[in-house]
Amino acid sequence: MKRKIVGILVCTLLIATAIPIASGIAQKRIEMAPSVIDAQQNSTNQIHWLPGGVANWQQFYNRGEILQEVILHFGCWYGGSYDVTLAINETLTGPTVTSVTYQASDFPLDMQTWFVFDVPDVKLKQGKIYYMVITFDPGSEYGWSGDYGNPYPLGASSHTAPDWDYAFKTIVNKPIPKTYNSPLLNFLEKHPNLFPLLQLLLQRLGL
Repeated sequence: MKRKIVGILVCTLLIATAIPIASGIAQKRIEMAPSVIDAQQNSTNQIHWLPGGVANWQQFYNRGEILQEVILHFGCWYGGSYDVTLAINETLTGPTVTSVTYQASDFPLDMQTWFVFDVPDVKLKQGKIYYMVITFDPGSEYGWSGDYGNPYPLGASSHTAPDWDYAFKTIVNKPIPKTYNSPLLNFLEKHPNLFPLLQLLLQRLGL
């Protein structure tokens, strides 16, 4: 009878220690870093007045896990402009993985500024080139800043000049290893022979 009681207590200890370990491992897998800038081109020396009715695009090289926002140095110069859509495509013609649309009134009028396109969060493939594509109907006046001299060598753009890149930033969430701070796990890490000893005890008790 005593052996059974001891065996039950030992099994309970094994279960109690295994559950926090499993949850700690799971937490390590889902922990994400705070939002960070991934791809970026910050040179805004020139304004390109975008044509309507066509795709205006910039390639970017993705290193992140979850794309959260795209920030463009952008401006609306006519209050009667049509809605503008930013899409993130795997290729120039699609498929589109996420997109967002804004009205002309959402932008400060007659000025260029870093404007946040708050796209729905989407998981992207790391190490892949994507397209950010701006579209709107003719009769609008939108400008997207950028510069000559190939300031973003990892991607091309729709500009007629081959060395032009538009100004942009991508905001992503990156997975990082996270230490699970638990007194129990710290104890187990310092006593790696605990489980073999418990197993030996069970065998000697005939359980």
